[in-house]
Amino acid sequence: MIFEQNNNRGVVSFSCFLAFILLLTAVKLQAGWLFNLDRLIQSVAKITPGSHAADIFQVLTFFGSPEVVLIVSLILVITFIVIKEKVTALWITFTVLGGYALAYGIKLFVQRPRPAADFVKSTGFSFPSGHTFGTAILTMILIVIIAPRLKQAGNRFLMKSLLIIWLILVVISRVFLRSHYPTDVLGSLLLAAGWWNFAEMLYFRFYGRANKVLKEQPEESN
Repeated sequence: MIFEQNNNRGVVSFSCFLAFILLLTAVKLQAGWLFNLDRLIQSVAKITPGSHAADIFQVLTFFGSPEVVLIVSLILVITFIVIKEKVTALWITFTVLGGYALAYGIKLFVQRPRPAADFVKSTGFSFPSGHTFGTAILTMILIVIIAPRLKQAGNRFLMKSLLIIWLILVVISRVFLRSHYPTDVLGSLLLAAGWWNFAEMLYFRFYGRANKVLKEQPEESN
């Protein structure tokens, strides 16, 4: 198995989902305190369009895009199929695609317009941030499943540190580029945490059944 048993996953998942739903409700109702919070953070997170900082943030936000996340996830899935860890490949597929479907469905339900000053003129709705959600899920996959496979502790620490920094930079870039409100990325992190722990619970629930279905079948004699 790729995870260790943890009886707190249900509590963590429920808590994150609950916090996300409360935030979603505030966004849907256009709560005044939420608007003030976003405006306060945006007043600090300022860059000039066309500046070097803006160019750097656009590069960062590209590497957190759903397209990049899906490509990396596909490479991981193919790799695990090749090394005959098909349950892991199936779980990654479900977690990434199922998570994106959930986030997209919520976007359509909430229909929060993007900030008017969006530098890159992003399309679609604003809440939650798909870049942040996907990057958070991929970061967790790489930290929890891939990093432990490195032999040296120093390399594991370096990989985990770089991944966390990457996630933070993607989150910051979405706010600085005005592609999302600060509470959009906060909501995405809560949703990603809830979904990740929920997906882990499903892994333990269906591991045995999936392993029986996906195990290598013996070749039939002619």
